[in-house]
Amino acid sequence: MNVFNPRILDASIRDVTGCLSNTQKADVLLHALQHLPSEGQALLLRAKTRLAAGYRTSAQQDLLSVLSSDPTNQDVKAIIQSGHLRQEMLIREPDGPLRFSAEVWREIALYLPKRDLKSLLSVPHALSRIASQLIFREIDLHFTASPEPSRADDRYRGVHGSRDEQELDAWHYQRSADIFTRILVDPVFASQVRSLSIYAVVSHTSHTLAFQTGMLINSLPKLCNLRSAHCSGNTDLINRVLETMCASNHCLYSLSINLVNHSGDIDIPPFKHITHFSITAEGDNSTSTHDFISQSPDSLRSLVIKNANWTFPTDVISIRHLTIIEFEGCFSAHSQVFSEILSTGHELESLTSSGVLECIPSATFRLYRSSLPFLTHFALKIVSLHRHVTDRDLVPAISEFLRDRKHLHSFHLIVPSTDHRRIGFDASAWGVLPSLINLRSLCITYPRDLSPSVRALTMEIMVPPAEDLLLFINQLHPGVPPLLKFVGMSNFPIRSVINVIDHGFSNVRLVRIDECVCSIIRSDDGSIEIEQWPYQRIKYHTAAWLESLGCEDAIRHLV
Repeated sequence: MNVFNPRILDASIRDVTGCLSNTQKADVLLHALQHLPSEGQALLLRAKTRLAAGYRTSAQQDLLSVLSSDPTNQDVKAIIQSGHLRQEMLIREPDGPLRFSAEVWREIALYLPKRDLKSLLSVPHALSRIASQLIFREIDLHFTASPEPSRADDRYRGVHGSRDEQELDAWHYQRSADIFTRILVDPVFASQVRSLSIYAVVSHTSHTLAFQTGMLINSLPKLCNLRSAHCSGNTDLINRVLETMCASNHCLYSLSINLVNHSGDIDIPPFKHITHFSITAEGDNSTSTHDFISQSPDSLRSLVIKNANWTFPTDVISIRHLTIIEFEGCFSAHSQVFSEILSTGHELESLTSSGVLECIPSATFRLYRSSLPFLTHFALKIVSLHRHVTDRDLVPAISEFLRDRKHLHSFHLIVPSTDHRRIGFDASAWGVLPSLINLRSLCITYPRDLSPSVRALTMEIMVPPAEDLLLFINQLHPGVPPLLKFVGMSNFPIRSVINVIDHGFSNVRLVRIDECVCSIIRSDDGSIEIEQWPYQRIKYHTAAWLESLGCEDAIRHLV
């Protein structure tokens, strides 16, 4: 029977049974059930599998179940001898309470955030190994440490001032070497890796990445189950990584590229299974990116493009299949990007737009008021307005476009502080918030140019002078969505996070005011503690901390 293809046999059985009557199908089913393995045989098979995977305790429980029904089972004795087990370990009753199998512990650990999994690494229990397997499914490697912005701009820093950066570089160097070595020598560990992110940004010419790059290229073919990859580096590094991954990883679904140097283009191989593609680059040449996108217009579900000089590739992509669009580029005067997205993006769940606005899209938002029914995230960041552009209906049109959307969880609206009147942005823009009852993440520019009396958040408010802005925030409180967990504000003249919480946003867990990010910790006695995030947490651990706070939606505005 080994000469037959199992798939052909399965297909033949389906074809034959499809021609039978219900009575004949029942006879075939009863006959097949007589040839299925018994419960004891099934337990034996599972015990062998668990022993091969290293789960000796779970395997012993299966063998004990078989012996309870068949004390003279020879197969169990053979497994005991081959597995170096003692029979008294199987027949003795456990001294303590019944223990869960490794499979049960793994299912439990799947629901834990990454920070809790890291805590389990120090627990002397099977959970420690399970936590290690789950943590290293996603690996982030930084070949060098990115200096803090304040330090990078300090030209008069002495030798002692750079000591922390040198120590962090050494730590990243050793960590990368250890992980690459484990991948090369341990096939089981390598097969567990699902996501790999490489950050190879060199801030000093004295740094060389030859060793790390060599280890990376040698390790990529070992990652047989890699599904998601991100690479941030120069043109040569990214080209080598893409070429190696295309030749060795045939099931890559997600690809993210960050080209850090200003010149040169990359050659993206034809990955066949990519559903999520992201590229961040500088320069004018977008030929290779457009060529790659055109090769898989129907398979892509998520598209992220960040280049201030590029336009959205509406001519090479099928927008109707996309669920996520994030575009940071150029909206030229004759751009039809908003019209194409709103008219054909029927499956869109997330829409993020950012760049210099040279077109007038308000009429498009009015025309397609009821489009994008599955939208859960909407973000618009206007970096600047062309000097000839005036669209005073833009923000009111967007507000009407989003009003009463029950599925919207995240709303970001950032506009230039000097152009509020040209796009119709004032305090009335906040009036859409009460209708977004399931909103969890909000990032919005503070409206500086407020009229003496405005309708905001379904209530009449008298706008206070600049030195009494807390009254304005306090009046916003009745209209704040009850599920709001994150709030971010740009160009906001108040720097006291505790005042923002006390007067307007009492239920949020995370606050961002300009570049300052703070966690809100509430005690059982009702007191509130503010914890400001250090730069290293924002740089390396944002996703894990947001997951622990239940603010995953805020990841779009913190990375």
